[in-house]
Amino acid sequence: METKKKPYEVTPKGTVVYAGEYEFMLPPLGWNIFWPEGEDEGEFAFGFIRRDPGSFPSQSVFAYDEEPFGCSLTFEGREREFFKRFLWNAILKFEVLERKKVQVLGREGLSVTVEGKDPVKKEKAKAKVIFTKRGERIVAFYITQWRPMDGNYDPSAFEVFDRFVESFRYLKKSFYETL
Repeated sequence: METKKKPYEVTPKGTVVYAGEYEFMLPPLGWNIFWPEGEDEGEFAFGFIRRDPGSFPSQSVFAYDEEPFGCSLTFEGREREFFKRFLWNAILKFEVLERKKVQVLGREGLSVTVEGKDPVKKEKAKAKVIFTKRGERIVAFYITQWRPMDGNYDPSAFEVFDRFVESFRYLKKSFYETL
């Protein structure tokens, strides 16, 4: 039986080095790392998931994505392209709650917070997407928190996500930056 090697290691200083390319602080206990495998491979680089208290679908998920949906090289263009396909199979219509320019990894970025509702399934989701650049390419960090329609969002998950983004570092140039 073949065992698959984990693509990350925890350092003595409490950070995670993922695939030898990224370093970031571990989220608190309760958040579990995952990476795409099989048919989902390539959807995003890696992420964290937490089952939240409450009835289905109460959970929070955040991820780093090297190739977010779309191909525009502007933040506004990529935002439009991204939200056409983001959670496409959930049938959510998103309403923008906040859009602002931000600094991410010492570079300019765009933060967009949205909420979508599905009255048929009686579910809702709040998401925050942060677009920034790695070289000339747009990358994204995002968190999605799912709740039943009458459930409350947990702001602490968004705080964990923000700390993750603030701690994130590239350890080497991407393939595209070496061309």
